[in-house]
Amino acid sequence: MTIRTPPSWLQNGSHPAENDRLTTQALWATTGIIKSDSMLVHQNTPTGLSVVVDSGWAAIVGTTQANMGTYVTYNDASVVLSITSADPTNPRIDRVCATVNDAYYTGALNNVVLQVVAGTPASSPSAPALPANSISLATVAVGAGATTITNANITDTRVLVTTNIPESGDISSVTAGTGLSGGGSSGAVTLSIDTGVTADLTTAQTLTNKTLTSPKINVGINPQTSAYTTVAADNGKLITLTNGSAFAVTIAAGLYSTGAQLNFAQMGAGQITIQGDTGVTVVSTGATAATPLLRAQYSSATAICTASNTWLVVGDIE
Repeated sequence: MTIRTPPSWLQNGSHPAENDRLTTQALWATTGIIKSDSMLVHQNTPTGLSVVVDSGWAAIVGTTQANMGTYVTYNDASVVLSITSADPTNPRIDRVCATVNDAYYTGALNNVVLQVVAGTPASSPSAPALPANSISLATVAVGAGATTITNANITDTRVLVTTNIPESGDISSVTAGTGLSGGGSSGAVTLSIDTGVTADLTTAQTLTNKTLTSPKINVGINPQTSAYTTVAADNGKLITLTNGSAFAVTIAAGLYSTGAQLNFAQMGAGQITIQGDTGVTVVSTGATAATPLLRAQYSSATAICTASNTWLVVGDIE
């Protein structure tokens, strides 16, 4: 048969149930629960060898043969299902499922049942196969000699039904990116800041209209008392130069990039000369531009790297 007739639903037609289920499958395309809280399996109260299946809907695609369509079933109240006695030696895994029986295709029953399919005890057990025309709701780990089943023994195997109805609107889901948690594809969706994620500072970051509360920037101090050649760590620091006799401070070659700053302060009576190492060019308004002198005790000056190995010295110099 290439096309099913009559279509659903002619006013005066007689409609085979299979045709109607194929129409249902156009809406509910796969086996799954309808609504995320449907048919949850959890421990009984008080605990024992039983579990509880909550109310809710499920769509079950028939699998006995092709083109059975989708059965829709509804559980209108919580149902307690018994777990058979545990094996004294080996654990096993049971499967909780909802199963449609349709005598038109096989067997003698016409119903839907909630059931527990017991697994086979083994040292490394596996869950039993899902019966035909069924939806798996959970698996239950039954330990050797177990007398109670708790939520820790129950693994949720439910999946949401998928639909062939085209989604409307521009957004079908929200996915949490780096630094966020939450998201989802149905219902109210919330995104939260993930405080466990460290901010990515490897790419350019822009702060707009931000206020710093009581900002504090401390300058590092590098005290020197005799002839000194700067090091890379001196960038941005204040180098204090203290001695009763004159001596020179030398700006090292090849250690700094454009924009680096070296700060010098003459703290003693000995006059300080600022000079460049071999390959370094120093310019200033000093009497000798390439080797300016700090003018007096407590004078200071800043050397600014304006290009590779080229420095401009400004400040209280002569």
